[in-house]
Amino acid sequence: MRIFNLITLFIVCSAAGHAQKLPNKQEASIWAPADIKIDGKADEWNNQFQAYNSSVDLYYTIANNDSLLYLGIRAEKPRIILKALSVGFCFTVYDNKNNFEAVSYPVISLKDGALITKNLGIKPADIIPHKVDVVEKFIPGKSDSLLAIVNNILQSKAAKIRWQEKGSPDTSIIENNADDIRFAARFDSEGHLVYELAIPLKLLNISISGTKKIKYNIKLLSRTEIYKTGIGISYSYNSAGEPYDTNQDLNSTTDFSGEYILAKKP
Repeated sequence: MRIFNLITLFIVCSAAGHAQKLPNKQEASIWAPADIKIDGKADEWNNQFQAYNSSVDLYYTIANNDSLLYLGIRAEKPRIILKALSVGFCFTVYDNKNNFEAVSYPVISLKDGALITKNLGIKPADIIPHKVDVVEKFIPGKSDSLLAIVNNILQSKAAKIRWQEKGSPDTSIIENNADDIRFAARFDSEGHLVYELAIPLKLLNISISGTKKIKYNIKLLSRTEIYKTGIGISYSYNSAGEPYDTNQDLNSTTDFSGEYILAKKP
């Protein structure tokens, strides 16, 4: 069978200023650094990303060499991190015939995800939807030892990805390095979640000598689309007595699609 596989305050306005300097979708073709490691660190990229997409509130970079396709993602906002830990980042790649391979990460329980957010110091007030535009910060003074705890949880509890191939209604849960697919995630010193993925081009039916352009999609699913014990819809009422979902941002799907032209070796 084919297998595809907070130390300092974070202020929204400063992040928004940075994001505005980047395109909404990646424009450049990037040849992956020779020394790239799939370790959940963006050191090889000097912690810089190629684009910031406002639909999903994520920084990202796509790159390739002659045998692998790379994806790097950074999530900074607490609410987006909370959603990612609930449903995972979904990366879909299409070949020339519109066959696709879709990968979702992390596959983690709500309990372990909650343990991560607790140790990151995210207070309930930081993740209430109507306060997100005002209160969007991590609690200062978190020690390196707490960051080590959450990264250990990711390493031990989020060591699998979910894979789906076109034509199959089912998904497979696969381990790291299966069919040479590699992935890793960790929280950096500022409490941002960085995720890296490397997929062999041959598994995507893509050849650098023949394929010029690929289509891709990056998605954060609604929490209601992936069943996990503990997920539910909580309603409140507005001044008119009308019910509304207090977690509408978590319980709605956000995504975007783009095209990437494979880079040629410099």
